[in-house]
Amino acid sequence: MRLVGDEDGIAALKELVAGHREYLKFLLSEAGSNTDHAASFRGPDGVRWRLVHRPTSGELEVSRVAP
Repeated sequence: MRLVGDEDGIAALKELVAGHREYLKFLLSEAGSNTDHAASFRGPDGVRWRLVHRPTSGELEVSRVAP
């Protein structure tokens, strides 16, 4: 899998995963079970992000959720 998208969002995801390894597994299973292949998370600074799993390409796309 390859992370693509917003650099700040990728950094926030990596920071969360560094402290809570199981959280990435949760996000991946959440995105895989949703019909839109997406899951939301909050970064350490409180900003909301959206993780979208693209099954055909194997990419994980991170984008900021509009306030």
